[in-house]
Amino acid sequence: MQLEELIEVIVIAWLMVGAISAAYAWTDMRKSKDVMASWLVITFLLSVVGLVLYLFLVKNRRVEETYPPKPEYTAPAYKFDKVEAEKKNESNAEADEVKSNVKQIEGIPRCPNCGAAISERDFNCPKCDRKLR
Repeated sequence: MQLEELIEVIVIAWLMVGAISAAYAWTDMRKSKDVMASWLVITFLLSVVGLVLYLFLVKNRRVEETYPPKPEYTAPAYKFDKVEAEKKNESNAEADEVKSNVKQIEGIPRCPNCGAAISERDFNCPKCDRKLR
């Protein structure tokens, strides 16, 4: 009779620990919004062994999946009005006129691109950075 009582106590303790393990697994799965009933049964019936299996198999898999997905960026679509395009063309024409109106002063070398005064030692124009040599 005592052996039967001992087995009864062991089974009750096993099932109580299993219930606690299943409750832990359920709360953990509920946090991640991925409740799987099969793991609840496994952790209840296998008790501590089921909880260890759950922690290693499910939690480790979930950690790998928690990284956010790579963002997908698309280039914005720019729309230019015809007026803006005309203004750009006008400003480029004015800049070309200024370059052509720059007079060559004797003895002072000028940049062929922008007309800025340059030194004979310059390799690049100090204003527009154009290669001179």
